[in-house]
Amino acid sequence: MERLRISTVLITDTRYETMKRLILMMPLIASGCANYAFNSNLDKENFDEYFKPGSVRIYEQDELADLNYLYLGTIEGESCQADANQPVPNAGDARTLARRRAADMGGNGVTIDKCAEFSDTPGCLKQVICYGQALKVAEEK
Repeated sequence: MERLRISTVLITDTRYETMKRLILMMPLIASGCANYAFNSNLDKENFDEYFKPGSVRIYEQDELADLNYLYLGTIEGESCQADANQPVPNAGDARTLARRRAADMGGNGVTIDKCAEFSDTPGCLKQVICYGQALKVAEEK
């Protein structure tokens, strides 16, 4: 019984020493990160441009029947696979570019009429192009 008690005391003492060392080392570890610099590929000046498509909603034609809107013009967006090492083009990227172009025209909405996929176009192995209209939809109150 006495042996068990001594080993328990030693284990407890070892844990205590380990915790004590960790507590004393924490400020040293934390100060190692004090001069950490964060670098991002998102440019501060380009922040609004980066998130611009988020301010443009895609509407279905039947949704527009009850809304007041102004037609701003025709838009298109494309997604291109220039070489075999690049990802396959997709309609989502093409729609995002169309939304960005609508925002550049002052729009806050688009309708996408059609997306078409092409092969072996100049400069692209494969290409997806989405066509639609840019709209300025009145805010609902």
